[in-house]
Amino acid sequence: MIKLITFTTSGHAYLNFMGNEFGHPNRVEFPMSSNNYSFMFANRQWELLMDKGIHSNLFNFDMVISYTRGSFLFVFNFHPETSCESYRVGVEEAGDYQIILNTDDTRYGGHGELESHKHLWRTNKKRADGYQNSLEVALPRRSAQVYKLMRILRI
Repeated sequence: MIKLITFTTSGHAYLNFMGNEFGHPNRVEFPMSSNNYSFMFANRQWELLMDKGIHSNLFNFDMVISYTRGSFLFVFNFHPETSCESYRVGVEEAGDYQIILNTDDTRYGGHGELESHKHLWRTNKKRADGYQNSLEVALPRRSAQVYKLMRILRI
């Protein structure tokens, strides 16, 4: 899954070190020539997670990442225990989406939780993620699915 998300986001995004995206009250910088290779500010302040306030509910999320690249929709469920039978993902184009890669398939070492005969999904007009159309997809735990837009519906 890590290789799939890395290769499909390259050129359009970047991967960051864990924790760099969270706000710190003090500066955080890595050792480099401009700070004489000092480790003084190269630390994580994990105690911020214990304080009440902006960081108190930081890790209450569903661990799902979805994005599109051209006619492909990528959906990742990184949760180690929870599978979702019906997860709504927003898409730009209304149409029929076919699953072309499922990492939960047993031939890839997955658990085989996703029904192998259900490979075509049609969008509905329910808004999700800021888009007018959405798909309701099954997301097995620790898996990734790649969908391809097969037919555009003009309504």
